[in-house]
Amino acid sequence: MKIIELSKIKDIIKSDSLIAIGGFTINRKPISIIKEICKSQISNLHLYFLAGSIDADMLIKESKVSKISAAYVGYEGLGLSRVTRRAVESGKVLFEDLTEILYYYRLKAGAEKLPYLMTDSIKNTEIMSINSACERIIEGENDIRCKINAINPDYCIIHAQKADKEGNIIISEPDFCEKEMAQASKITIFSVEEIGKIGPKEITIPKEHVNYIVVSKRGALPTGCKDHYLPNIKEIVGNLENE
Repeated sequence: MKIIELSKIKDIIKSDSLIAIGGFTINRKPISIIKEICKSQISNLHLYFLAGSIDADMLIKESKVSKISAAYVGYEGLGLSRVTRRAVESGKVLFEDLTEILYYYRLKAGAEKLPYLMTDSIKNTEIMSINSACERIIEGENDIRCKINAINPDYCIIHAQKADKEGNIIISEPDFCEKEMAQASKITIFSVEEIGKIGPKEITIPKEHVNYIVVSKRGALPTGCKDHYLPNIKEIVGNLENE
């Protein structure tokens, strides 16, 4: 594990990469890291997240994104992302639909070093016809299951509440499958509000799955960070009105 300055992000993340991004809509997005990517020469990124929002929009505005795989991109009660929608409709950015279980199972398989996981949960849905990571498997005469292929992102970027000096990470609930994201990813980068003591039972992500840490107080703003600050709705709405 290495503690780095934000300015070093541009030297670590490479173009043409698959990046998993933590957080959920307007909560705990790694905005300070996203801003560094936006200022860099990094491009042609494939973004993978459960629910994107301002992170997706910022990167799209700076022409950093070629593809998004997500279950949702929007601002919850504030509406869907107009920036992402225009980029997808114009053909500038490809969009791959995920379900929440598909998002999780791909990371889970990657974290466990398995090529795929099997599930019954989406066998009767249409997701298999639009997502190449799924395959319908017929076992016997009538038993249909779904094979979900693993994903191992090149990088994951996550904002967390705290790290300790050894590199262990604590994420206050909820954790949006970020344990699996860190385990599945090749290189992990965390921005944290602070460095401090973490008890053994408090650890969310152990140091073995942490490559880089950036100390970035208020680094998720304008999205929120539990126990530190709420989302800045006024700023988020202002950004939406300027889209």
